[in-house]
Parts: sequence; structure tokens; C-alpha cells
Amino acid sequence: MTQVIYARPLPPARSIAQVGGKQSWSELRPANLDDAKALVRLKIALAREAEHMIFDVRDRGELLRRTTAELNAAVAGERGIFVLQRIGDLVGYIDVRSVCIEGAAEFASFDLAIRTRWQGRGLGASLVKSAEEWVRRRGLLFLIFHVAVRNDRAFAFYERLGYTVCGDVVAANKESGVIGDYYAMGRMLDADAEEDALA
Repeated sequence: MTQVIYARPLPPARSIAQVGGKQSWSELRPANLDDAKALVRLKIALAREAEHMIFDVRDRGELLRRTTAELNAAVAGERGIFVLQRIGDLVGYIDVRSVCIEGAAEFASFDLAIRTRWQGRGLGASLVKSAEEWVRRRGLLFLIFHVAVRNDRAFAFYERLGYTVCGDVVAANKESGVIGDYYAMGRMLDADAEEDALA
């Protein structure tokens, strides 16, 4: 008689323990085109869970097309999409891109979201670190994004990472599709490097 013994699978090559400081069987990695459907499922789940998300998930076909286009841009190096994967499922992601003004990249912006049950484990800080590294490699110094005014937890999280409010509260705007009032938050990356360049 043969006895089957369950062996715990080996952790992925780059576990959260290496990037976020807390033991987990999760992996933080750049997204690829094979992640399109899983990323759509994640966005749908996030839209259900969080009151502060602004994903339009009603048209699943359009969501898949838009997500695939974003992943194509990431593969081409035009944006950085990093995902948190636990076993077979994506549980969080960050999408960072440069913002061009008059044809020149001036700063970067990002969207970050993590499934509710995975929040508070250092995973968000790991995703932000990946975005900051992506921004630095492109020679950009300023990272800015939006946080819903009522999202106190996210506001406190970004403040702990050194981000501050930049300017006035931006009001909801039905024409632009913005739902709810939000803060623009940002931070200079490598401020010392910018001071050296000006000297």
C-alpha cells in the first residue's frame, strides 16, 4: 500500500517576505499579458469590496480590452503594472505611468488596490516601493495620485510612506466621471538628486 504524503509547495522565487518584510506565500512580480483575465477578475472583486474604487466593471468585454491594452503598454515599458499573487489568484496590484505635458514626461501617477482581507500586511508598501523604483528608472522625480477624501485608512497609509496633500481638495465631477471628492497626494523622489542638479 502506498501512502500519499502532502508536501507543502516551495515558495515562489520572490516572496513578500523578501519585499514586504512579512512571511507570506505571495509573490510580487511585474504583470504580463497572461494576467489579463485574472486582473479583470481582481478589478471586479475590488469594485464589489471597496467603496472608494472607481472601476467601471459593468461591461466585462470592455474591461478586458482596456486591461489588455494596459498590459501591452506595460510589456512595452510605457507603464509599470505589478501584481501580488497568492497561490493562483491575484490579490492586489499597482499601475504606475508617466504623465506627459506638451510631449515631455513630467511626473508619474499610480493606482493601487488590494483585496480587503490582504490589507494591513505590508503588501501595499511593497507595491508602492515597486512603483517608486519604476519611476526612478525613468528619471522622474515626482509621484502623484488621488485618494478619496473619505478614505481615511488610505490617507494615513500614504502619509506613513512620506506622501503629503498637494493642493486643494478636488470636487466630484460628473463630466469627467470622478466619483466623490479626493485629495491629490504626492512626494518628491530623490529630492537630494534634484537639488544637486540645480546647483
